[in-house]
Amino acid sequence: MARTKRAKKKRKSTRKRTTRSASARRTRTRRPRRAARRTRKKGLGLNKSQKKILTIVAIVVGILILLALLQQGRHYVQVTYYGGEVARNAVSGRVTSAAIGAAGRGTIHVQSYNTGKIYTFYTGVRTDYNMRGRYPAAGDSVKVYYINDRGYLKATYIRIQ
Repeated sequence: MARTKRAKKKRKSTRKRTTRSASARRTRTRRPRRAARRTRKKGLGLNKSQKKILTIVAIVVGILILLALLQQGRHYVQVTYYGGEVARNAVSGRVTSAAIGAAGRGTIHVQSYNTGKIYTFYTGVRTDYNMRGRYPAAGDSVKVYYINDRGYLKATYIRIQ
């Protein structure tokens, strides 16, 4: 359906018109005054006795932290290596007994310098020595590198010192 010129006419408002003037309609926008104004406190808002207590507590905590830091260097912490005592899978100590055959197969018992524990190492064809023609004897100081094969400590390299 097409619009005609008559349809474009603006409708009259149904709103009620007031007779008051614009200045009379304005309301007050100012806030009512408060009886007493408060002043803002700076900082934490503590009184003098609380400030003294807080200062003393801060000094005591500072001294305790300082003492803890100074004591930290005095404690000896033993470095633990995973599986070994000198390095990873390595033990340094003295040979207590050695039973090695002609083919190089046998056992070596080494008492550790660090813990005093006696380790049993199994030697074989793949065990390498720093002195080619010499096997360690009882009383020698050695450093043994090993692998843990199902609970058996198999020596891979024995350094006679």
